[in-house]
Amino acid sequence: MSATNFKIQKILIPIDFSETSMLAIEHAAFTAKLFKADLVLLHVIEKHWERFNIVVPNMRIDAPSDVTEKIETRLEEVAKGIKDKYGVKSVCLTSRGNIYKEVLNIADENGVDMIVMGTHGASGFVEAFLGSNAYKVASHANIPVLSVQSHAKNVGFKNIVLPIDNTIHSRQKVHHAIVFANHFGSTIQLLGLHQSKDEDARRHLDAAIKQVEDFITKSGIVCNTKVMDTKSQARTTLKYAKEVDADLIMIMDDQDEDILGRVMGTNAQQIVNHSKIPTVAIAPVFGEMDSAGSPTGKYS
Repeated sequence: MSATNFKIQKILIPIDFSETSMLAIEHAAFTAKLFKADLVLLHVIEKHWERFNIVVPNMRIDAPSDVTEKIETRLEEVAKGIKDKYGVKSVCLTSRGNIYKEVLNIADENGVDMIVMGTHGASGFVEAFLGSNAYKVASHANIPVLSVQSHAKNVGFKNIVLPIDNTIHSRQKVHHAIVFANHFGSTIQLLGLHQSKDEDARRHLDAAIKQVEDFITKSGIVCNTKVMDTKSQARTTLKYAKEVDADLIMIMDDQDEDILGRVMGTNAQQIVNHSKIPTVAIAPVFGEMDSAGSPTGKYS
C-alpha cells in the first residue's frame, strides 16, 4: 500500500484470549471506531488438539471439533462485547497452522489494512503465543502492525514519537503518523537521530528533519522537534518516548535480507521487542516518493 493512500477500513486482531491480547482488542476497537473500520477477530490453532487438555486442564475437550466450536463461541462473545461497547462490527475466524503465517495469510485474504497484536501474553485459551509471533508478523507484514504490551492500559494515542534517521525509507512513515494524529487528535514528537559524524550526512538529515517538520505543521498537526546524537537508535528512541510521556512510537520496519529471507532491522526489532509503549511498525515501499516530496532516500 502506498503511504500517501494509507487508510484504515479493516483491522485484524489475532487473539489467544490472554490478558494482553484482550487489551489489544480494546486498542483495536477504539481505533476502529475512530476510523469507522471493521474488525477481524482471529484465533489460530497451531498445536494438536490432544495438547489442549494439558494446557487448559479445566476445560476438557474430547475431539478436535470441540476445540473449534468452543473457540468460535468465545470469539462471538468477544465480538458482541465490542459491538455493545464501541458499536464496531467484527468478523470471527478460526484457522489452523503456523501462527504468524496464518495471520499474514488471513490479513491478505481479507484485505486488512492494519494488524493489532498483544505482545508477551503469559496465558492463553490454547497457548500463550503472541509474544514471539508479534515480532514475526511485524517483520513480514506489508501493512502496519501495532504491537501492544500489557502496560498500555489507556486506549487512544495523543502523543506520537516519530524517529527520523538517514536510513533509506525513514520518512515513508510520516504520512501514517499524520493520519493517526488527525484521527486521534495527537501531537507528533519528531525525533531526529544523528549516528554519523560526517558533516554532509548530518546536514542532509537536518534538512530532512526540517522538511518533515514543515510537512507535519502544514497538515495542521502540532509538532515538537528534538535532534539528538545517538549510538543506539532503539535505546535513544525508547528513552525519549518515556521522557515525553508518549503513548505511541511509529517506526519503519527497514528489513534486511539474510540467508533465511526477510528479517527486521536491528533497531526496529529492539523497539518492537522491548517497548512498553505501543509501537506501529511500517513496512517500506521500495521506489516510492517519500513524505517530504523527494525521491526515497534523498534528503536535499
